[in-house]
Amino acid sequence: MKDKVFSQLKPAVLGLIIVAVLLLSISVYIVTISSEHVSQFMITHVFQKQYSTTTVEQTPSSISPENVAHEIISEPIFNPAMATWEIATATAEWLPRDSAANFVFNNKIWIMGGLNGNGVTTNENNAVHYWEAEHLNDIWSSLDGISWIQESAHASWSARRSMSVIEFKDKLWMFGGWSPIDGYMNDIWSSPDGIIWTKEKEHAAWSVREGQTALVFNDMLWLMGGVDYDSRSVKNDIWYSSDGLNWFEATTSALWSPRWDHATVVFNDTIFLTGGMNLSKETFDDVWYSPDGVNWNMLTHTPLWQSRQGHGLAVLHDLIWSIGRLDDEEAGGVNDVWYSRNGFDWEKTESDPLWRGREDHGVSIFNDRIFVLGGMDADWKWRNDVWQLKI
Repeated sequence: MKDKVFSQLKPAVLGLIIVAVLLLSISVYIVTISSEHVSQFMITHVFQKQYSTTTVEQTPSSISPENVAHEIISEPIFNPAMATWEIATATAEWLPRDSAANFVFNNKIWIMGGLNGNGVTTNENNAVHYWEAEHLNDIWSSLDGISWIQESAHASWSARRSMSVIEFKDKLWMFGGWSPIDGYMNDIWSSPDGIIWTKEKEHAAWSVREGQTALVFNDMLWLMGGVDYDSRSVKNDIWYSSDGLNWFEATTSALWSPRWDHATVVFNDTIFLTGGMNLSKETFDDVWYSPDGVNWNMLTHTPLWQSRQGHGLAVLHDLIWSIGRLDDEEAGGVNDVWYSRNGFDWEKTESDPLWRGREDHGVSIFNDRIFVLGGMDADWKWRNDVWQLKI
């Protein structure tokens, strides 16, 4: 009886063993394929997030070794250290100038106002008779940064330098600066198109100045720092406005020292401030940040880069870029470009700019590139060249 039962069970047991082996083999195969798919997806995702300038949507069905290899070969790799400059135009249609207003609006890059100091520089310590320099109130625009169209030979506001122009709530707003006609100003102008300007206020709540910075942050306009040479007053006050007309003082004295020709930018919902100078001709190399425009903290006062003023800050490809430096005999050092992922750690591009070191040049992000316009170079010559950073 025992032998008979065993003999009857033997085929069934053998069948179960075969089925179990088959199931185990299929499971191993599925796990292997899934692991390969997950690994390929992770590699592709990390590659896209950290190194590619474009994002390709991935689904499990679209992932294969061939696809990953194709993406690695065909996708452009973003390496900020390898960024290089190329000239857009050596002599734009507009006159040489520095301290102009440079901005992007209505899918164009614009430049207006500023001063042309060529011909009024003395041989004694490169002293500039600024009061004799040609101050401008012309307005120019370009679709590509190469060819420029004059939108207005003489705007309704007086010729001036060092004014701020910001797009805010579907308008352009202009304020501050210095004019050989009116001196230091705190008037406020607006424009719907960049060409026709209307004076909104003769005097803002903040005092007259030039060399300030302005930006949009938390849906408000902000103004920071500046100088009034006439009263020998350097500023570190901060003002804000929700409508461009009515201004309120956020602080009379920010933690950073009074200065002008500093640079500011908004990055990751935070305001960053770098560099600048004071009346003692001291230039700064500190980096400050604020989460709200009122409370400030120093990130570092010893970055890898040299002190600078009249430079530019811009944000492109999730990086802060510090653009340019005056490297004349007095300032020394080099003209360079640095970038940072957090405002604290800075790296320099492998190649320094092809353009001559300068100050008070325009810096704008346009067509996914950084543009540099004009400025006064290290030979104390005012320029009308335009350069673009290739990334």
